Amino acid sequence: MRHRVYPLALAAGFTVLVSQLAAHEEPFGYLRGAQSEPKGEWEVTQWTTARIGKETGRYLGMDFATELEYGVSDRFQTALYLIGNYHQIRNATGSSDSFDDRNRFGISGTSLEMKYQLADPYRKWAGFALYFEPAYSTIDGVSGERNQEVELELRLIGEKHFLDHRLIAAVNYILEPAFEHEPGHPWETNISMEWAAGLSWKLSDHWRLGAECRLVTKFEDADLNQAEHLTFYAGPTLHYSGEKFFATLTVMPQLRGWPNSRGTAGLHLDESEKIEIRFKLGTEF
Repeated sequence: MRHRVYPLALAAGFTVLVSQLAAHEEPFGYLRGAQSEPKGEWEVTQWTTARIGKETGRYLGMDFATELEYGVSDRFQTALYLIGNYHQIRNATGSSDSFDDRNRFGISGTSLEMKYQLADPYRKWAGFALYFEPAYSTIDGVSGERNQEVELELRLIGEKHFLDHRLIAAVNYILEPAFEHEPGHPWETNISMEWAAGLSWKLSDHWRLGAECRLVTKFEDADLNQAEHLTFYAGPTLHYSGEKFFATLTVMPQLRGWPNSRGTAGLHLDESEKIEIRFKLGTEF
């Protein structure tokens, strides 16, 4: 029971906190924008991501990240994340793997974000930014097993506004080397590559409706000629921006993946799930 109470208590406490503070707009759930936090301002955001469904059995993986962000200058921002994971797994199998039964929550690691804005999308014809995030974790996000992993996320960000900023288009290119170590095994090196794009339309002063898509490829042993798997996600995103807080909900089902349980195209369910749901709640102060 306590494994279920910890995540709920964390979310409830954060909701009380943000209801007393100021707001900052962030219209996408997975994409990063080219905007930068103004110099001297802080932002705190709670990220909650649910990953649901394998080939058979019951599978729920939840990722929690509490982010504290600071504007070092009008172009450069940094943020610190505290990361936790919850897994509820019972008789679950993927496309080729099976997973041990598990019902556990744990604090898994931390990461440091650094983003530098090259051009402001509100002042230039388009916005661009460079993003770098090293991370360290001790829980495997898919299986929930204990391990050690060092990730280095490199991201190129583009953002374009249309129709007097009512329509926002964004694209991200992500390259992520990862160094993994399981007890009793040597360190392994893998590379993930991702293309992501999205559109967000302003419905009113407070609401935006949009869509996001992601194409993710993982390369075994850091060999770009040897793709281990490929997955494509796409789904809607809803964003609310109020005077005291902002919230973003994105539902991202897997539409196509390789390899599936027959080794062909379909849905890849070893390192990916049938659907991801992300909710972000944050405030600026």
